[in-house]
Amino acid sequence: ALARRPVAAAARRVAGRWDRAGARSGAEIGFDTAVLLDAVGRQQEIEELAGSGTSLLTVTEPTETATAAAFGHTAVLAGKPGNRAPLEEAGRLFGRLAHLLDAVEDLVEDAETGAWNPITATGADLAEVRRLCDDAAHGVRLALEDVDFACKRSGRLAHVLLAHELPRAVDRAFGTTSCTHTGQTGHTGQTGQADGAPESSQGTPPPQSPWVTPQGPDAPGGPGGTPPEPP
Repeated sequence: ALARRPVAAAARRVAGRWDRAGARSGAEIGFDTAVLLDAVGRQQEIEELAGSGTSLLTVTEPTETATAAAFGHTAVLAGKPGNRAPLEEAGRLFGRLAHLLDAVEDLVEDAETGAWNPITATGADLAEVRRLCDDAAHGVRLALEDVDFACKRSGRLAHVLLAHELPRAVDRAFGTTSCTHTGQTGHTGQTGQADGAPESSQGTPPPQSPWVTPQGPDAPGGPGGTPPEPP
């Protein structure tokens, strides 16, 4: 919809009001919303420059930066500064996953309407997109394990929403099923091949987060390796 000029103009006016309201709310809780506004501006520039062969992680970076800042600030609000690093990492990977899943779910419609889609624009292979999604969901769970929650109840809530629901969201987007917490797929996805060991079609995979365990053909059980036999 934003590709249509009248809608884009209206969206900018709405965003301007949100900007002012968000800045006031952010100031009240000590959060600098400038990082979010900067991400929005850079997103448009990145999308205009993206083309075949551009890394998907280049396109998702502004979203990752914004969600990392939002997640990380909750550590400040909770008075637990030690949680900031793992929460920022969980937020960064959550942003990556949200951006990619949105692109997967809109892929067909965007192709029909001619709307910009990062997967189409970069020529990314769906197996590589799936690998990035599985890695991100796995990394969020590992990052949360390093968070010192205020109480068991809040820890359980975060675990249910992020450790359980994110892999399910990946499965829904790709039309597959997986075992809890492992990202192991039980059916073939949209690529027409088993999703257990997708390989990147863009060359060397990007550096992994310290909260993401090594993946690849030699890493059994991971999204990039051969899953173990079920019990």
